[in-house]
Amino acid sequence: MERTTRLKSLSTPCSSNGLPDAEDPVDDAAALPPHADHLTCHQYVVFSATFQVPTFYFSVHDSSGAPLVLSEITQTSLLRQHAFDSAEVTVFSIGQPNENFPLLSFGDHPTLGTPCWYLHPCETGTAVEEIIKAVENDAGHLPWLEAWFLMLSSVVDLRA
Repeated sequence: MERTTRLKSLSTPCSSNGLPDAEDPVDDAAALPPHADHLTCHQYVVFSATFQVPTFYFSVHDSSGAPLVLSEITQTSLLRQHAFDSAEVTVFSIGQPNENFPLLSFGDHPTLGTPCWYLHPCETGTAVEEIIKAVENDAGHLPWLEAWFLMLSSVVDLRA
C-alpha cells in the first residue's frame, strides 16, 4: 500500500533533542527547511517478513527532490510531536533511552530498495494485541489491521 501526499512545515524551532519546542520563541527562518513550501511525502505500508507485522515506511523530499534529514522531518506535520517526548534523536534514528530498538530508523525499503525512514516493527505485535484486548474489554471486537492503524496514528498524522 502506498500514497504520496504534501506536508506542512511547522514553524517551531527545535529544542536540544532535535524536536520542535513549543516554548521557544518562533523564528520561521531558522525552523523551516529549504524549499519547505513544497514538501512531498511518500508513504508505504509494507509487511515485515521478520516480525510478521505491517511496517510504515516513508520519505520526505523538498521541491528540488532532495530528501530531508531527520531534524527537518521532525519539523513537518507528519510526525506527532508528543509521541517523541523524552526521545533521543540521532542523525539516523529516534528512540527512547534504554530501549534496544529505536522507534524510528533509517534503512532501505524492502521492496523498492530506496532509502526510507520507518517505524521499527519489533514491538508492533505486542502493542496491537494490547489495543485489541483493551477494546474487547470495553466495546467488543476490533480487527487487527484497524488496531495497527490506530496505533500508527498515535505517532504519525495520517491526515498529513
